[in-house]
Amino acid sequence: MLSTACYHGAMAKPATSPRSGLRKLPTQARSRARVEAILKAAGALLGEVGYDGVTTNLIAERAGVPVGSIYQFFETKDDIIAALVERFQARIHKLASEELDAASAARDRHVFVAKLVDGIAGIQAEANAFVCVFSGSQSHARFDGLARELRATLVGHLDRVFAEAFPKLAKAERSRMLAAWSDITGAMIASLDRSKPGERGKLLEELKTILSAYLDAKLAASA
Repeated sequence: MLSTACYHGAMAKPATSPRSGLRKLPTQARSRARVEAILKAAGALLGEVGYDGVTTNLIAERAGVPVGSIYQFFETKDDIIAALVERFQARIHKLASEELDAASAARDRHVFVAKLVDGIAGIQAEANAFVCVFSGSQSHARFDGLARELRATLVGHLDRVFAEAFPKLAKAERSRMLAAWSDITGAMIASLDRSKPGERGKLLEELKTILSAYLDAKLAASA
């Protein structure tokens, strides 16, 4: 279970746009291993102490690297977080391209929803920083922007899939449904790591039921 630090952020600050976090690409095996250690440490600390508790000194200590080596690859803490988000976006792209296509949605929309929910939950289970970013749970302007960017990656793909799979569903209705899906999914994914033992599966089934029911209602209304 993650620390509740993941859910308590500072007062909002001006948002900045997510961008590539690395100032230079690691080319040698030793450099690549060092960047991996930095990102792994930052992700773990993000879940433990929250965005405002994370510092480059803490990251260096957890990663077992000199703090100066962090600045070889990243200018600021925000750039490290941005690099983590890029990785989460890559995972979502992989999930979307391999599991979430229009043909499968048209064939069995409930199975499609189950694959979506299980895929997101799988990413969350592997990376404890994912829930902090995906849900925007830091109440921090920087995180709000990163969360929107991450969810927009998934929502954009689903919009294209549903436009092809369910052509009778009007664009405006599709957009409203996906906006609600995004908010609901973000809130419920954020609660997974706070759930008691044995409750994770129940929460995921509830999320599948909610998303499926919403989709069913929209399609029934458009028929």
